[in-house]
Amino acid sequence: MPIYLREPEAPAGGPDGKGWNRLSLNAHGGLGAQCALRPRRWGALLEAQDTRRARWGGFGPCIRRGQCDGCPVREALNDRCTAVLVNAPRVLVRVELVFTPGTLVTGPAGHRLWVTTGPDDRDYRSGRPWTWDHAVRVYGWKLGRPYYDEHGEGFWLERTTHVPASGCAITTRARTFATRHAFRVARCRVALLHCSGECSHDTELLNAISHACPGPDGADEERLPVHWRQAPEMTPQPTGGIRFGLDVGTLSVKITAIGALRCERARLTLSGSGWTAERVRAAGEALRAHLNADRTEDSEERRERQI
Repeated sequence: MPIYLREPEAPAGGPDGKGWNRLSLNAHGGLGAQCALRPRRWGALLEAQDTRRARWGGFGPCIRRGQCDGCPVREALNDRCTAVLVNAPRVLVRVELVFTPGTLVTGPAGHRLWVTTGPDDRDYRSGRPWTWDHAVRVYGWKLGRPYYDEHGEGFWLERTTHVPASGCAITTRARTFATRHAFRVARCRVALLHCSGECSHDTELLNAISHACPGPDGADEERLPVHWRQAPEMTPQPTGGIRFGLDVGTLSVKITAIGALRCERARLTLSGSGWTAERVRAAGEALRAHLNADRTEDSEERRERQI
């Protein structure tokens, strides 16, 4: 995909017939070529997601005169991904203008980007600010809409299942007849996914379950706040020949996926005082969605073999 953006040529015209007029000089004279991997505003960041849409004007300068092979900016895109250290389904990135002495007339010298939990978050400057180069290297988060209020501008980032929840460690232990995936928050296990036989799911299922896991305050070995009477509303609906059972105990909730011939496909055990009914439903729906997707893919493969 193109990432080298040449400086536009001045249109023919002006006193000398070569485009050297006052308008073209003020517009982009002397700024040079730009790099589509160095956005400097929200619109350019959107274009950087697919550089075939990128147009000169909203990006930083090219540092290697079009020699993209071996460019540190291009290598950093895959080697130095930016982590979003907030456990939330979406975050608001605020854009702050930076002024240095002598730039009051010429304009801001750059920007600081602050990751916040939303418009009401006012204590975000205690963290480490980003630059636009950090923003373009975020992986697993979808760029959302721009945001404006009385404090300035920003944009939203929405988490996807390509990344796990921040602060949740996932470990896998494969055995002869089963595989176990443990989810730990603050070194305490809050969930355990037991897969019968060889796993047929991908890492997106594990990431989706981690999104439902409680934070450090709810990672413990205490009693769950849910009651057995809430089991019907927390039980996932059957899908694609798979039905689900839910057992609410004193210290844990077990969600079992049962396939054909009453064979257990997977079992998800949730423990800790942070598992509310809403979180249990989210974890169960993640398991249901991914098992249904796996079954759909298997059906398509069998259909292709028959054809």
